[in-house]
Amino acid sequence: MVAFGREVASADVGAMLKAVSDGYAAKYGLAPSEEELAPLRKKFGQVKGERLIVDFPYLVISSWKLNRVWWAKHQGRLVLSAFGVHLATDAMLREIVEMEKGGDVRFLDVEARKQVFDHLAAYRGDGALSGGQAKRLLDDGWLK
Repeated sequence: MVAFGREVASADVGAMLKAVSDGYAAKYGLAPSEEELAPLRKKFGQVKGERLIVDFPYLVISSWKLNRVWWAKHQGRLVLSAFGVHLATDAMLREIVEMEKGGDVRFLDVEARKQVFDHLAAYRGDGALSGGQAKRLLDDGWLK
């Protein structure tokens, strides 16, 4: 897959979705600012594993910002996690189709596309909301 000019191995759905999200955030000015990140970085820092450093505050804020935009545009389910909205799955599916039409996302093989779409269609998280409940959660988001 190629997302916003970045080629990603089709064997890793997580990496493909991260490339889509990061590329979209950069293109549309939705990447978290240092001002937005500072309070969460102070509280949580970075999660360090054996071979990985995860910028948890960046992931949480970026996800929240993207999900608000995508859900406002396409609606559908919001999949929740312990930290709030994790993924607007239906909206992201629809947005990826639009990104394909616009040339920002290109799947290099049918199987890679199927993996991404199957993953998002089946994703359940800790729970899901839609309709008015989803709108209230995004409008009254805990990051405000």
